[in-house]
Amino acid sequence: MSKNIHSYGFYRLNIEIRFFIKTLLKIHSKTVRDTDHINEIYEKIRKEKLRNLDSFSTPNDYLSDLPSTSPDGQIRYSLLNNKLVSGKTNQVALMILEIIEDIMIKSSCEYVIELGSGGGKNLLWFASKYKNIKFIGLELNKTSVDLANAAAKKFNVQNVEFYQCDLTNTESYKKFLTKNTFVYSHHTLEEMPRIYKIPLNQIKESNVQVIALMEPIFMFSFSRLVLDIAKRLRILNKDRLIGLKKFSKRKLSQYFNIELLDLGLGVKAENPTTLLLLKRK
Repeated sequence: MSKNIHSYGFYRLNIEIRFFIKTLLKIHSKTVRDTDHINEIYEKIRKEKLRNLDSFSTPNDYLSDLPSTSPDGQIRYSLLNNKLVSGKTNQVALMILEIIEDIMIKSSCEYVIELGSGGGKNLLWFASKYKNIKFIGLELNKTSVDLANAAAKKFNVQNVEFYQCDLTNTESYKKFLTKNTFVYSHHTLEEMPRIYKIPLNQIKESNVQVIALMEPIFMFSFSRLVLDIAKRLRILNKDRLIGLKKFSKRKLSQYFNIELLDLGLGVKAENPTTLLLLKRK
């Protein structure tokens, strides 16, 4: 297959159309992205990484673990400056983290919260670099939290804590949402397409000043014409995030100045990352 973004777009569109038709014909069941589904996905992934934890020597090694091929041997394509690239999944992932890092530094925060911290690799990378900041990871999956804590111990990173937490249970974490706390997400809200408003409403009522949401918000670009059409269909097929941009403008703009930026970056080319930056007025 050519590495042209448009031919890749047609390839992805064909996949999504076939999936959509099979769903209509009830050849397979429709994906419902709920807590059980998310736990099922990540339980196996985190257990495997926990078994292989000794293969990582540093937080940098732990961060850069994204394979260049999929489990079936197919090349993984990423989006870099709105161009299709292969073999650069970790480079693109790092570039996205560096954008978060820049916002974090400018916020002059004392605490950082990641909504949906997974196996902890993002926060461990940050915490190993910024010893004067306290980092807090909130994560649904218990095995992911166990992995993150084990990795923190292995790498001797002491300024980070991980908590098993359902983000819809706001009582369990609202004490962390202080004025000196910077909050971010990294493709977490897309995993909770019908309930993401609950944590955002809690943050709105807190004193948090800066929030960076790195999410696959749909933003159409002619440079990605067919790929963006495929992405839109993928959102429906995979029960992914929809409506965040509209919700933010309607419900959060009274409290925050809102910046929306198409980064032209995506670890997966068919699921690029958009920055939604909220700064309290």
